Amino acid sequence: MSNSTPYLVNQSDQLKEKSNDLPYNMEAEQQLLGALIRNNDLIDKCNNTKLKAEHFYIKQHGQIYERINKSLSTGKTANLIFLKTYFETDEEFGDEEYFEKLVINSAPSPAIEEYSSMIYDLALRRRLIDTAEYLQYSSHDLTQEDITANDIIEETENQLFQIESTGDSEQGFMPFEDALVDSLNTIESAYQSSGGLAGLSTGFNDLDKALGGLQKSDLVILAGRPAMGKTALATNIGFNIAKKYEESLKSEGVETDKNGNIITDGAVVAFFSLEMSAEQLTTRIAAEQSGIESSELRKGNIKEDQFMHYAHVIQDLKSVPFYIDQSGSIPIGVLSTRARRLARTLKATKNQDLGLIIVDYIQLAATSSGRYRDSRVQEIAEITQGLKSLAKDLNIPIIALSQLSRQVESRDDKRPQLSDLRESGAIEQDADIVMFVYRDEYYLENNQPPPGTEQHTTWQSRMDEVHGKAEVLIRKHRHGPTSNVQLQFEKKLTKFSDLAKENYLPERYE
Repeated sequence: MSNSTPYLVNQSDQLKEKSNDLPYNMEAEQQLLGALIRNNDLIDKCNNTKLKAEHFYIKQHGQIYERINKSLSTGKTANLIFLKTYFETDEEFGDEEYFEKLVINSAPSPAIEEYSSMIYDLALRRRLIDTAEYLQYSSHDLTQEDITANDIIEETENQLFQIESTGDSEQGFMPFEDALVDSLNTIESAYQSSGGLAGLSTGFNDLDKALGGLQKSDLVILAGRPAMGKTALATNIGFNIAKKYEESLKSEGVETDKNGNIITDGAVVAFFSLEMSAEQLTTRIAAEQSGIESSELRKGNIKEDQFMHYAHVIQDLKSVPFYIDQSGSIPIGVLSTRARRLARTLKATKNQDLGLIIVDYIQLAATSSGRYRDSRVQEIAEITQGLKSLAKDLNIPIIALSQLSRQVESRDDKRPQLSDLRESGAIEQDADIVMFVYRDEYYLENNQPPPGTEQHTTWQSRMDEVHGKAEVLIRKHRHGPTSNVQLQFEKKLTKFSDLAKENYLPERYE
């Protein structure tokens, strides 16, 4: 490279403020900018390497690159005259001939992508050094008693992921031919699956027919008022999927695809329980599987044979790939980091893929940045966008539970609507599917007229119609029509099932 590479007037002062140990290549930055000024068409090669203004070590170089990019994005040129005019009032650009010197010392066009990749790589290395310094400083700092070693590890992992994923959100155009292949693979999966589904089976036939299964990269919002059973339904779906995967592993003649991945209708499930403890959630699942009421289990009000049956069920469930994170008020960045860590660990140790994430529930999550503490709507927007991004990055569905506003209770018809979602704008916008759990029985139970009256007779007739029934109201469906799905609900076991036929009662252990 030329030894006569030009320098900015204030550059020496800027370099003194930065560590001499940080990796950078000033000549590469200058020669790349010169090439771009000489030939604006080379900007596409820079964009292919994810290069952005912040990747330049010298601040003024980043400003020049950003101005070139902005000018070209509006259909204008970024030639020598334009840049000199634009920056002539900027005191940091004291050399009037600086841009001419950049062009004179510009890199050859064939080398532009190499220079761009080099600058980008050096920027990532500087961020790695920053992360390493954070790790070292935080590990030595014992004054912050509320920060544990695990907190430092988690934050370090989060920062490393942010570095690793830099630019991934801008993957550029996909050729139509490649998109068609992906579409064909999706349809082929549906054609070959036992239930004719393109996505994961929820374990409920009518719900699967309405949704087509849980699709990869989808954000599914499951909402409802308290006591409707939204946690129970999400838990039932998640456990059904994990149990199906475990059954596939135990069956003879396990099928695999060309990459060695197991072909199954089930999947490994991660459940972020921000409200209930892992023990409470597990007891609920085991109670549902054993047919013994969880309230009776907790009171110890069971017989010896029931206890033996429960213990036997627990033993059978140990190998189900259902992972629970019970952290409360978890930041979305930490949630994403833990999900990715689990996905990596499963792949490395068991050659298994994480297939579904459930978050219970959105309003108990927190933002990673803390920028929107005064605006709950903005906080929820950041959380739902983070969940949707995670679903796309891992290419798996995410079910996120959500509360509903109290305005539902003020209406005669208490079936939820999209506008009832708390902080609904962002949730409704980011979701691929929005569905509500509704049980008419709950509201009728709380409005029983006096016995012996005509109103009570009407009430009893209505109660007989809705007893043990629940509705899943699909109110947004990006892949198909909206619809209502009826399910059976056993309140004492918090168990959903396909709607029972006439004169059929679900089995229960007494």
